[in-house]
Amino acid sequence: MPNYDFRCAECGHKFAVQVSMNDRDKVSCPDCGGKKVEQLFTGCMMNTGSSSDSAGCGFGCGLPGAGGEFGGG
Repeated sequence: MPNYDFRCAECGHKFAVQVSMNDRDKVSCPDCGGKKVEQLFTGCMMNTGSSSDSAGCGFGCGLPGAGGEFGGG
């Protein structure tokens, strides 16, 4: 089950929840119990297996082998 990041629209608390994709709309704030939460976009990294930059992802992040179209090199 994936982790999703949320921010409470009522108190501003940011938190992560491990929840199924279908149940994201049922998440409430663990601090205030508020039901108005916004899912935050945290991005992702994909490894396409065709990295020309074996020393890192090409974005200066220092992570190995994200490569592919976006990996630079």
